[in-house]
Amino acid sequence: MKILLFVLILVSLVAYLLFKLNYKKTKKPTIKKHEIVEQYKNELRNILTIHENNKEKQLHEKKQFLQKCNSELSRNIFFTQIESKQIIQQLAQL
Repeated sequence: MKILLFVLILVSLVAYLLFKLNYKKTKKPTIKKHEIVEQYKNELRNILTIHENNKEKQLHEKKQFLQKCNSELSRNIFFTQIESKQIIQQLAQL
């Protein structure tokens, strides 16, 4: 009887700890959205600085990057179509 009680307490404790760890790892959708947008901005800034001396190449790479972002955002479940357009406009202004 004592062994059964010990096993039940141990299983409960392990289940509680696993639940608590998994709960902390999930992010709120608004934070995730912000992180995605910031990642796009950082990538675009890197592209622009790499081709800083060649404006034609810079424009071409920026256009390709914006097309890629538009494609990814249209498939992303976190963003609406309106939000996607706003993000692309923000990126285009960089």
